[in-house]
Amino acid sequence: MDINSPFSYIFGTEIIKEDLSELKKNKVFANGMHQTSSSEKVNPFTILNKYKYSNKILTDYFNKFIKQVFNYDCKFAITTSWMTKLGVGESVHHHNHKNSMWSAVFYFDEYTENSCALSFMNPIQNEIPVTIGKSKYNAMTKDCAIQPEHNLLIFFPSWIYHYSDPNKEKERKSLAFNFMPTGTYGFGDSSYNPEWMT
Repeated sequence: MDINSPFSYIFGTEIIKEDLSELKKNKVFANGMHQTSSSEKVNPFTILNKYKYSNKILTDYFNKFIKQVFNYDCKFAITTSWMTKLGVGESVHHHNHKNSMWSAVFYFDEYTENSCALSFMNPIQNEIPVTIGKSKYNAMTKDCAIQPEHNLLIFFPSWIYHYSDPNKEKERKSLAFNFMPTGTYGFGDSSYNPEWMT
């Protein structure tokens, strides 16, 4: 029998060519489950405001991706952005990102096979109405994982739950950020522009 998988969640991955090594200068990280700041002087969730060049390059990559895949008329902009740093044995809890449409992770550092992967929970599992037990892994049942590598950029829908298993590397740094559309988007009585609220 032919097996078809008609519906998909779209992710984007690319190794970027530009030099964003300026990000290695960062000393401010969002820590722990509640992502408190390691510094009281800098907002850890607008970290890309300090790195204008990186902000522009990453935004350009995303707008190229979103135009190619969805052909949206509007542009997108980065809203929140923050750095994470995992030591040996540290992990990232299961979570998703609210108040955003798309999310991204950029691996700007150096990594080995001991650097924990970015894993994504399969959202289809929660839609299956019957729990049977152990089953063969396939596109409807298995999670997916992406291993960090230098200059790897990942885009994914913000509502997808993601996590990392315990890290085995001495230190794994990454940049995470979210996107929302800008300008007027939508149609007729379902259109919206954030500037209308100001």
